[in-house]
Amino acid sequence: MGSNNLRRTVWIAVLAGLLYFVLAVIALQLTRGADGIATVWPSSGVAVAALLLAMPGERRWVLLSLAFASFLANFAWSGAAIASLGQTVANVAEALVAFWIMRDIQRRNDSFFHIAAILRFCLAAVLASLTSAAIVSLLTGHGFGHMFLSWLTTVALGIMIVVPLIMNFAHPGPGGTTRAKRSAASTALVLLLVTVTAGGVFLQSTYPLLFLPLLSVLFATYILGATGATCSILIIAAIGSVSIWQGRGSIGLLDAGPATEVLFFQFYLFTLLISALPLAALMAMRDRSFAEVERGKRWLEMSEGIAKVGHWRLELAEQRLFWSVEVFHIHGLDPGPSPALDRAVNFYHPEDRALVEGTLSRSLETLKPSEFEARIVRSDGEIRYVYSCSEVELREDGKPAAIFGIFQDVTSRVLAAMELASARARAEARADEAIHLAETDALTEIANRRKALSFLEAEIGRAAVLEGSLCVAVLDIDRFKQINDRFGHAVGDQVIRRVAQVCASAIRGTDLVGRIGGEEFLIVLPATSPEMAFAVAERVRRAVEAIDWEPLDLQQVTVSMGLASLSGNMDCAQLMARADRALYRAKDEGRNLLREAG
Repeated sequence: MGSNNLRRTVWIAVLAGLLYFVLAVIALQLTRGADGIATVWPSSGVAVAALLLAMPGERRWVLLSLAFASFLANFAWSGAAIASLGQTVANVAEALVAFWIMRDIQRRNDSFFHIAAILRFCLAAVLASLTSAAIVSLLTGHGFGHMFLSWLTTVALGIMIVVPLIMNFAHPGPGGTTRAKRSAASTALVLLLVTVTAGGVFLQSTYPLLFLPLLSVLFATYILGATGATCSILIIAAIGSVSIWQGRGSIGLLDAGPATEVLFFQFYLFTLLISALPLAALMAMRDRSFAEVERGKRWLEMSEGIAKVGHWRLELAEQRLFWSVEVFHIHGLDPGPSPALDRAVNFYHPEDRALVEGTLSRSLETLKPSEFEARIVRSDGEIRYVYSCSEVELREDGKPAAIFGIFQDVTSRVLAAMELASARARAEARADEAIHLAETDALTEIANRRKALSFLEAEIGRAAVLEGSLCVAVLDIDRFKQINDRFGHAVGDQVIRRVAQVCASAIRGTDLVGRIGGEEFLIVLPATSPEMAFAVAERVRRAVEAIDWEPLDLQQVTVSMGLASLSGNMDCAQLMARADRALYRAKDEGRNLLREAG
């Protein structure tokens, strides 16, 4: 055992023994019961509470301290060592029996304030006092007469009054915590009322006002809960014991002798306990329920705040709207009274109000869940995007009673989605631009060689599957080298660009023209018969022939063209080769001609 643990054990054992001894001496001084038995034995409650509160390794030392204190108190009172030893055995036994029955109760801070736990606690007090009284009666030889009954009630009262008091202050539980929030002044005022009432009843011998302390105990229990019940009964027990000791008070009106008066007072205290402890348990249960509801509400508000989700409810008959705290926050408002329905609708963006009202109306007509996403305009002018889903609450007759829904701020998600869509659009545009650049000839801005040949390959494959026709035309600018040599490459580039533009404008929308060499172009004519292909190619040749070159001080620029059609299992290279041969024939025969492959 470490030094800190040893120090704690010593302090607990010494404190328990000292408190036991002091209360025992006071009780014995106040006794007027037969055979020196006290009216209430609070030390028994101290012993049980000490064992319940002690750690497992501390209990044997606490028990030894309690036994020593019990022996000293009894010996100081009676001066008989053997009798004191027997009484000490009974005191130790009662503490052990009560602890064994109640040993699981202390595992819950609020355990003394459950109805089932109180019944178990009372059973423990009765069985412990029965055991103790039987031991004393057997050891003293008095039998099971008056002393047995007196000891039984004294010990039971000590346990039932003191244990809940100590455990309530040691482990207040939810009910005790709620009561502790009350001001010390109000607590003192209630207990002062109990004290004055008890004093007025037990310190006068004119009127039998024993019902007044019961009322004060119930009042204290209602106001202060378990603290009021335990403290008020202890006050009444102390004042009543003093009045009996002094031979006056309402109990003395019985005029039945000290022993009977003590016994009557003990059963009177039992009546107070039976009245107050269940009420204290019910009050504690109520406080626990309130605490759980408050805790659940607090957790719900925290969850709503983190998730930016609130809830709302519209009572249809009264047109009364409820907003949770987070709904106010989403609207940029401080929590307060929920707004009127028309004002709540006006928070929505003017363009979205019809959507909101229409969605809720359809939900009331169909009695099905609904949802919508809309914009609200906060009090500071900021626009937020919100999502709401709701269900219709029905009355017993099946008619709509209310609409309950959640309200979530989805601005971050909506803005993120919008940004994502914008980023996707930009990425697609850049990708299209990259594809366009990769497939476009930089000089002429028509398809480059790779694009043109790829398009031709695809059309050959399609023609093979569909058994369709396909033609290609290869054209070359006549005497282009002389243009370059005479006018320079800048003029030559302008000639190539102008020829490409004319070719592109002269073909059909389904056709493709691409630059496949310096001044050489390829025209692909999908699903085109040789006759139609010849007409299109001839139109291209004439369009180039008709170009006005006056700004460049050029003479007429012409092109020679070779046309070939797909047949059999011909591939791209074979088809191009046939078109090239027709092109060479056109050049050989004088240029500015269109020749078709044979």
